[in-house]
Formats: sequence, C-alpha cells, structure tokens
Amino acid sequence: MLLVTSPKALLINGQVDNSVAQVLIEAVRDNHIVGVTSNQAKPDWFDGIFAGTGVQFQQEIGRRDGGIIKRTAEKQGLAPQDVLVLAASQNDIAMGKNGKAVIVAAGWTNEPKVLDLGIQVATPNSLREILHLTSEWDGKWWFTGEGASFSLHVLSDLSTFGKDFDQQQFRSNLTNTIKNGGPRLNALLAMTARSMLAQGIGSLPRLLWGVFPSSTSNNSDSEVLSDFTHRLRTTVSNVRMARRGEPLFIRHRPSTKRSAAGAGVDRLDPCEQVETIHINPAYSTNVAGRNVIVVDDCTTYGVSFGVAAGLLKKAGAESVTCISLGKFGRSLRDFQVQITGDPFKPLSFKEGAICHANPFFSGQENSSSQAALKALLG
Repeated sequence: MLLVTSPKALLINGQVDNSVAQVLIEAVRDNHIVGVTSNQAKPDWFDGIFAGTGVQFQQEIGRRDGGIIKRTAEKQGLAPQDVLVLAASQNDIAMGKNGKAVIVAAGWTNEPKVLDLGIQVATPNSLREILHLTSEWDGKWWFTGEGASFSLHVLSDLSTFGKDFDQQQFRSNLTNTIKNGGPRLNALLAMTARSMLAQGIGSLPRLLWGVFPSSTSNNSDSEVLSDFTHRLRTTVSNVRMARRGEPLFIRHRPSTKRSAAGAGVDRLDPCEQVETIHINPAYSTNVAGRNVIVVDDCTTYGVSFGVAAGLLKKAGAESVTCISLGKFGRSLRDFQVQITGDPFKPLSFKEGAICHANPFFSGQENSSSQAALKALLG
C-alpha cells in the first residue's frame, strides 16, 4: 500500500513523536511506500529522523485537491483505494477525500474535524496494526451482483452448512469485532471502505446513507450497525445524509426475527417487511434523485433489500446500492417489490405493494476476500 501523511501527524503535544516515525520506517521495511507531504517546505527535523529510511518528503502546494495521491498511486501502479492517508488536519482530510483514498484519523490530534472521522487510531501501535491488517485486502467483495432494482455487495460468507467449526468461529468473530470495536474494527472499516471506493461508490453524486432496521429497532439510530455505517460514511464520502440520530427507515412495529423463525414462516414472503417499516418522513424531500446506500448486517434470501429498494424507488431514488457484511448460503433472490402506496407512511401489503418476481440473484464470488477476512478476524 501507499501510506501518505503530513508533518503534523508526527507531532504529539507539538513535539515529533519517535514512535509515530518508527511506524512509518517499519512500513517501508514491509515494502509499503511511505510519503510525507505539506504545502510548506521540508521541516528542519525531517532528515534527522528519516534520512536513509526510504520515507520520502514532497512539498505539494495545493495538495488539498488530491492530485498528489492520484499521481503517486498511478506512478506506483496502485489504485487510489490502495492509499491510506493518516490525517491530522483538515488539509489532510481534503487531500484524502479528493484523492479517493482511505482516511485514518490520527487520534492524538485535537482537530475536531479529524476526530469526526469514522476510522481512528489512538496510538502509533494501532496505526501499525491497521496498516498490517488492511494491506492483506485486495479491495474485492466476497459477492457482488446486479439485480433489477438494486445492486448488492457482500463482504463475507457466513454460511456454516457443510462447513467445519472454523467457519462458525469466523461468524462469531465477525459479530464480536463489530460490537466490541478496537483495531480490528478499524481494519474492518478500512477494508470495507477500500471495497466501496474500488466500486466507485464514494464517487456517486448526491449520496444518501441508511441502515435497514433490526426486527425490534427502537428507531433511535443507536444500534451497533448504525454506528458502523456512520463511521463508514465519513470515510468513503463527504455527505452528511442520512443525519446522525435520524434513521432513514422507521420500524413502526416489530417484525418476526426471520433468522429465528420457525418452520411455519415463509421467509420468501415480503409481506411482513413491507407492513412493518416505512421511510422516515423527515426525508420526504431528500430521497428523490439520490443514490442511496443501504447497509444491513447479513442477508439470506434478500427480502429486506428488496423491500428497501421498493420503498426508495417509489420515493424517487436514482439508484439503490445494498451493502451486507455477510451472506448465508446461495438462496439469495432478486425481490422485485413495487410499492404503490405512500413510502413515507405505514403500508398494507394488499393495498400498497406488489411483488412481481423473486428469481435467484446472480453474481460473482471472490474467495481471496474470505481468506483475508479470516486472517483479520482470527
């Protein structure tokens, strides 16, 4: 990978911190390309620390436009999403965003905008770990496909049928990583961001982000997946929508938890999902013409995404991109749900929706991504 930062990121309490510098030097030894850039001239202390280490300095006036990221990546045969920017200032953030790189906040800075970023390293050692873990990721989704009303990108295979205990442990590790945070969650966020940037999702105009609510959501936007999504949003794009604390979807009454449903529940029937959620009226003038990202923790048959896409398309969304952290089995369907009622109000399936078809959802799998995730999660 290419690691780019600025002189400010090497300062803790106004002084150069040798432990940060050591991480940069070790990154070069691990065959990463490391550069420090600034609008200003090379600091007096730079050569005393980095001479002969391979860490390079380049003065770049107007670096906020991200041109240095794009040119350097192209010169090294890398894609922009293969660039990690360690940010300690608003200039660093702008450079990374405009360069389409993955941005990691230097948590030792006191810049409010930096501390708002979703991926943060609290210590130099955390930077070392996230660089190591993220570099194993090739930026490809485990599964990706294009349906009639939405595209789908899945990070991992959560299927345990016919698998050994290691696969069951992997599923548990993924869940625990998302819930418990720490360096591995930062790495998971960075890996997901790399995949989204590689797909060009961050470049879509007029983005709107949302989380598909859990079966018993209280609509407070405080669920673990909501936090993951908002942190991902700040890394991949500049948009503020959907607003923190104001979920895109409202669960107006609980639904059956489908993964725990008994034999008498038809998991291919979208009726209950249609009748238990609607789009938040707070966004009644914000959905039309937007490219919407919907995040869910896992999918099996695809009912949730089909219903979400139906609601959003009725509200005028330009496109719907669905992101799932995991997928079970190979039973995924392309639910083509047409909403005929008001998507911003509770609906009756009989009077407000039509399911035209649910053919199998075709797509491609990438086994290398699963291997990298297993290495990350242990």
